Amino acid sequence: MPNVKCKGVTINFPFEPYECQMDYMGKVIECLQQGKNGILESPTGTGKTLCLLCSTLAWRHTFIAQQELGRCISKDQLPQDENSAKFREGLMDDLNQGASGWGEVSEEGRFIERPKIIYASRTHSQLTQAVAQLKDAGYKPHISVLGSREQMCVHPEVNKAESNAAKVHMCRAKVKARLCHFYNNVDNKKLEKDFTEQILDIEDLVTLGKKHKACPYYMARELKTSADIVFMPYNYLLDTKARKVHGVELQGNVLIFDEAHNVEKMCEESASFDLTSFDIASCIEVVSQLLERTQEVQALNDQFHSIEVDDSQGFDLEHLALVKRLFMKLERTLVEMKIPKDGITKPASFIFELFNKVNLSMDTKEELQNLLRDIVTHLTSDTGAFHRAAGIQKFSEVIEIVFSSNMFSGGNSCVSEATKYYKVHLKEVELKQKPKGGSSLDAWMDTSAPGRQKGYVLSYWCFSPGFSMQDLVKQGVRSIILTSGTLSPLTSFKTELKIPFPIQLENPHVIERHQMVVGIVTKGPDSRQLDSSYKNRSNLGYITSLGNAIVNFARIVPNGLLVFFPSYTVMTLCLENWQESKVSSRISQYKTMVVEPRGKDEFTEAMESFYTQINDPSLNGAAFFAVCRGKVSEGLDFADINGRAVVITGLPFPPQFDPKVKLKMQYLDEIRRKQPEGLTGREWYRQQASRAVNQAVGRVIRHKEDYGAILLCDWRFTHKEARKQLPAWVKPYVKVYEEFGQCVKELISFFKIAEKTLPQPKPQRARGKLHMTGSSSGSSAAGGPSVPSVPSRDIDSHVPSLKRNRDGTHVSEAQLRIMYEEMRPSTSKKAINLLDALHEDEASLSRGNTLSSATLSKDGKADKPLTKAEGPRKKRKIVVKPLPSSIEPADSKERNKNVALTYIQRIKEAVEKESYLKFTRLMKEYKKGNNFLEMLTGLDELLLKTNQKPELFRDFYHFVRPSHKKEFHLYCISHTGQGCGYKPEDSISRKQKELLEKENKSEQIMEGPSSSSLNHLDNKTNMTGL
Repeated sequence: MPNVKCKGVTINFPFEPYECQMDYMGKVIECLQQGKNGILESPTGTGKTLCLLCSTLAWRHTFIAQQELGRCISKDQLPQDENSAKFREGLMDDLNQGASGWGEVSEEGRFIERPKIIYASRTHSQLTQAVAQLKDAGYKPHISVLGSREQMCVHPEVNKAESNAAKVHMCRAKVKARLCHFYNNVDNKKLEKDFTEQILDIEDLVTLGKKHKACPYYMARELKTSADIVFMPYNYLLDTKARKVHGVELQGNVLIFDEAHNVEKMCEESASFDLTSFDIASCIEVVSQLLERTQEVQALNDQFHSIEVDDSQGFDLEHLALVKRLFMKLERTLVEMKIPKDGITKPASFIFELFNKVNLSMDTKEELQNLLRDIVTHLTSDTGAFHRAAGIQKFSEVIEIVFSSNMFSGGNSCVSEATKYYKVHLKEVELKQKPKGGSSLDAWMDTSAPGRQKGYVLSYWCFSPGFSMQDLVKQGVRSIILTSGTLSPLTSFKTELKIPFPIQLENPHVIERHQMVVGIVTKGPDSRQLDSSYKNRSNLGYITSLGNAIVNFARIVPNGLLVFFPSYTVMTLCLENWQESKVSSRISQYKTMVVEPRGKDEFTEAMESFYTQINDPSLNGAAFFAVCRGKVSEGLDFADINGRAVVITGLPFPPQFDPKVKLKMQYLDEIRRKQPEGLTGREWYRQQASRAVNQAVGRVIRHKEDYGAILLCDWRFTHKEARKQLPAWVKPYVKVYEEFGQCVKELISFFKIAEKTLPQPKPQRARGKLHMTGSSSGSSAAGGPSVPSVPSRDIDSHVPSLKRNRDGTHVSEAQLRIMYEEMRPSTSKKAINLLDALHEDEASLSRGNTLSSATLSKDGKADKPLTKAEGPRKKRKIVVKPLPSSIEPADSKERNKNVALTYIQRIKEAVEKESYLKFTRLMKEYKKGNNFLEMLTGLDELLLKTNQKPELFRDFYHFVRPSHKKEFHLYCISHTGQGCGYKPEDSISRKQKELLEKENKSEQIMEGPSSSSLNHLDNKTNMTGL
């Protein structure tokens, strides 16, 4: 590995660094040498993480060498001849230069403690990526990765707890009682070479923990004491309580916040809370039950003169009664307030006045906190049902935030100047109707206030991220470095954080101009203005025009296409309209559509589906429809073929009428009047949209040899203010397209030239596990995250000439399915249905016959590969004649039967026998009574709630009766985040289709591409293609 000299520090770097990487490392070292804060922006794909790790570790080595040299000189342990003296002087000068800012070699300098590097990122997946980068570097420091018990606990009983908070309390109880043998083994195993001589991420620690029967969670804390660099999530640093729990020392250490574009939000959220009436109601109920139980135990003790219950389970009756009264008085005080419909805002002092009314102050809070912790621990260890103690746990966290040491500068009720950063907001919410047999802890139910018709939310919001950042500085940190690919505009970012950042950098990208195209698309194919503003986003004309634009992009852009919407609401609105107008079908002709779901499990499934489609050579890529600020925009790598273009459909402004947004803007306007250099509320509002756009834009073009297009499809991007806030590496290349045809022409030319002149990644056949990354410092040249390959399904392939699109690419399996569904005539004979297949399956089981494992893969899909068309395609016009409706293909009935049997086999593999019998009964009742809602409810319970199989639930669409298909499709969108590809013709019965086909004997003509750019416009009003 080459050594490079930067600011007097020798850095061991894996390869010869680019100019922008040298600039970046120079700024990092400058921060460390001078002991100052820095804010450094470098686009994703410039090797930011690797540069950050190598430069900080190189400087640390230089500093340690300086200390050691001073120690040796002071003890006269070095040779005293003339040559040695000259060498020593030269070395001393070099080390003083490299480690400047931390004291030169002197008596005082030798006793400075060696600084630790604390590396923080937003998520554990991003930390895992950073550790992977460190493994590839030339440094082998001692490291520790701090995580939660939810990720690291290996105790089988604790792992069964229903939440992370429950695991915390169960773990503490077992550790305190020395009942966890994994924890008891930590001291014996912490010096094992497996733990001390390797760079271990969380997954490695868990694996070794299981191997050595030692707790990974507490092992990480042990490793932290001797670590050179410690990795942890943001909240472990920003949350005072979390720092204390994890023993994070800040004095004299260097703090690095990677992916810091979220740091403002995290700072505010770590110092805020929302307390609901349900939280207080559950506190009252839990304490009441505990009070009754304690009274019963005490009565029995008194009656039989037995000894008292031991201290681990016993509570003082008087203390419990006081706590119950506190909660009841707090609830009554809030209920009696006259809260307007739109809510009411109070100054920060209101929260202290409110708590004083219930005798909760700085003097009493410690005693109350201890009692609340005891209650939570008792309930968790006693019953394992942590949900009963969730309200108590939350109220304990509320006390920590309100009575934080930062909030008080003096005595009991002396609220410091810090309260000017906060606002209190109260709003009413409608109570839910309690279902029959519902738990008394159902939301907003069974509170002690009689006759109340509404619930409430008490919010205590911090509006200054600088409040938390100033607290870090007070702890004596040496330097704070904030870095990300999207921090622009830096001036406002620095202003918000309220600490000085004298060192800053806006780095260019490592790619050349010809590797990207950046365009503002102002109009759709029908010349309608693209405007996703609040007033226009539900306009059907706009939605259709945007959809037609995306149809064209899906046809022109090779491989992966990313489409980002301002919000889930806007995305759902567009997708539903595109389904109705068949725009979705036209997009699917070119690319498989994948939609970002909200759920974690469904999200992983969606990502795997997307990457599989991209890497299947028989398909034409995929289009991922996602949301700005969502999971896709924040932490995934779409390098190379995974993301050749990103489409931004609008500016994702925060909800303007949200109370928190309105109060934030008011707060900033108030501060601006006092401090002219600050942001106004309106500037902050625009900035939030720009940051979200910049983050989404950074999903593509991930390394030096990558290329792609950035398409901003909203005319508002032409505004000077919007363009000003784009990333520095994007701004010089932005081009405004006044006509859609101009954009199409340049896109076609760009990708044609790029595919001929730029290196193309090799297709990935075998794929491993999915990787969630935040910053790909050295993204792989080929394809990003890996997933298991999925075998293709069998489809008809008797028309080989259909195997190519108009642009020469292979037709996807999804396209062929759509074509055949639209063109194949209905059969005159009734095909076998799911219930018939169930009967046949039961009969075959009774005869001892089962489906051959060679026929089906584990997920029930056919293993037979898709037959590829061979030879060149010279024809530009293809005529497909539909078969007469009276003739049924010979294998049609058998094929439908196999589809049904395959589905049944998948059901049997996914559920228990009892659930399979329930499924059989559901199908029989659906066929007999046609009760769709009853069937839907039963299927939801069986496949979504009990077994969590959303893909099986969606695949049932094939067997739903035509009159119910649309309703089933919409239900899938709302409950699984992905639809079933519904088209209006799916709702037409078989007999109706036969009648229509008799009336329509016309041929369907498909044409190849035209040389004119205008013929590339695939618009509904001028469509020459599929």
